[in-house]
Amino acid sequence: MRAMIIDEHLERMERLLELERAEERKRYEMESAALSLDQRQARGQLLLDLEVADARSLAGRVLVELRPPQGREVPSSLIGPGSIVRAARRGLGADEPVTGVVARMTRGRVGVALDGPPPEWMDSGRLFLELLPNEVTYERQRKGLARLRSSGDRRIARWRELLAGGRTPAFEADPGFAPAAHLNAEQNEALAHALAARDLALIHGPPGTGKTTVLAELVVRAVERGERVLAVAASNMAVDNLLARLVRRPGLRVVRLGHVARVSEALLPWTLDEQIEAHASQQIARGILDEAHGLLARARKQAARGRSADRYAEAREARAAAAKLFGEARKLMRVVRAQVLGSAQVVCATCTGTEIDLLEREEFDLTVIDEATQATEPTALLPLLRAPKAVLAGDHRQLPPTVLSLAAARQDLSRSLFERLLELHGPSVARMLREQYRMHEAIMTFPSRELYGGELRAHPSVEAHLLADLEGVASSELTGVPIVFLDTAGKGFDDEVAQGSESHRNPQEAELVARKVRQLLDAGLAPAQISVISPYGAQVETLRALLPGEGLEIDTVDGFQGRENEAVVVSLTRSNAEAEVGFLADLRRMNVAITRARRFLLVVGDSATVSAHPFYRDFIDYVTERSGYRSAWEE
Repeated sequence: MRAMIIDEHLERMERLLELERAEERKRYEMESAALSLDQRQARGQLLLDLEVADARSLAGRVLVELRPPQGREVPSSLIGPGSIVRAARRGLGADEPVTGVVARMTRGRVGVALDGPPPEWMDSGRLFLELLPNEVTYERQRKGLARLRSSGDRRIARWRELLAGGRTPAFEADPGFAPAAHLNAEQNEALAHALAARDLALIHGPPGTGKTTVLAELVVRAVERGERVLAVAASNMAVDNLLARLVRRPGLRVVRLGHVARVSEALLPWTLDEQIEAHASQQIARGILDEAHGLLARARKQAARGRSADRYAEAREARAAAAKLFGEARKLMRVVRAQVLGSAQVVCATCTGTEIDLLEREEFDLTVIDEATQATEPTALLPLLRAPKAVLAGDHRQLPPTVLSLAAARQDLSRSLFERLLELHGPSVARMLREQYRMHEAIMTFPSRELYGGELRAHPSVEAHLLADLEGVASSELTGVPIVFLDTAGKGFDDEVAQGSESHRNPQEAELVARKVRQLLDAGLAPAQISVISPYGAQVETLRALLPGEGLEIDTVDGFQGRENEAVVVSLTRSNAEAEVGFLADLRRMNVAITRARRFLLVVGDSATVSAHPFYRDFIDYVTERSGYRSAWEE
């Protein structure tokens, strides 16, 4: 009966995955056919009018730096680090564009990694980057689901039982645990719980509570007891966040899988490509390749001199010798790759990056998944199947996995594996972290009360810190308080749908936000200490136009998940007579928005609109109780 249940569930996941895949294809094809390039840029699918600023080597690939002309900023879009893009020029034939991966983005530049040298046409005229559907990701998830359904492997069979609820997660009675000095009591409890797991454990980490710190310590402890660990996350940024903590631990042999364009530049030395390049035998392989290319050049030279029998024979011998050398070099390179990967105690990758041939023969004792609540279930299952034990860390009170298909989302594709396992096996499988190291107590208290049962508490080092405590920052009406709600009710700041887009913006509210940001800058904050976020991409674009300048971070709430800053300004955007709040009604989005701030949170919005929802009404009441309510009429 249990087998039937899990088979039906996995079949349903496959159908939902196909719905999502079809939706992405449909959107791409419809927009390509029906919309102009300018309209597609407005929807975030394109970046127009770029020019080559620089080109350099990046771990065996070519990094082409593109920038808008005349010092303009790169527009907000769906394109980001790790995106597969097509670079083209208006009017070029279908065979001309080149495909690459976005390596990094700033407000002034986009770096695209190419496997080969850029074509000549990239150096002249204005270019555009087009976001492409990532078919590889869907295919890897489909194969993972198929393996879970049909594999006769004993380990996978055990996972089937656990995922079906036919087996309860088991824990060792006494794992011989020694607390870590740098962890608090609850973090140590979660660490002990994870180390005692025989198959599965969950760590619930609300904002700022240090779940990644706990996972890093778990990885180190597992390696110390002789285990090999696969450490993954849903996004490249989250993988790098975990990797950055691991590489601080001396003696730990770590390899990061994935395209180098998707890895933070500071962490490139730990990538598989870079470690292969640094291997002594790789130098020998390169020498063999150079010799082979020299033989081919000689063969071409002989052929060009004429068609005599001797020259033909000499050219043929040179080609044969070159082919043999190429074979030797490839064999040696495979050996080097196997040695580098095989010697790693910890392998880091994205969830979908684990479904590659490189790992087919690699054995792991433990899988660790950070930010597990940001991964769809088919995505999270891929690394889960690579080891007999797994520890998942995340927070199901923050934003769920991104799902394009509304039909698939309604049928639970947007529910993470973390959340399903928590519901299936109950609270005993999880440990919750409660002490947070990010937010002033006044910023923390409302989300704690509304979403975490009032269980969060602020560490003494952060509970009362303010912007005015920072060196060089003057005390003011903004820097001397932790939280403010600036109410635009009655000002007539109506929201609107941006032209050529489905996203909302509020130009007058954006102007007010820009003024408050300038006040923070005038008080002495550095641009890098301020983040401005909105739920709506069109509002982000409007704010970027009003607040030009390198270093000031302006992004959507979704794009800012997993990050933090000293001061965060939130533009709610929605203001209308119908009191429509749109997807502000997803409280997980607001939870992310208000828990990014360390010392100061400013929320700008129309109370007459957002108070139609009880969460926002309660939030405004809470800020008022804290003496943080301000009216835009007073500005």
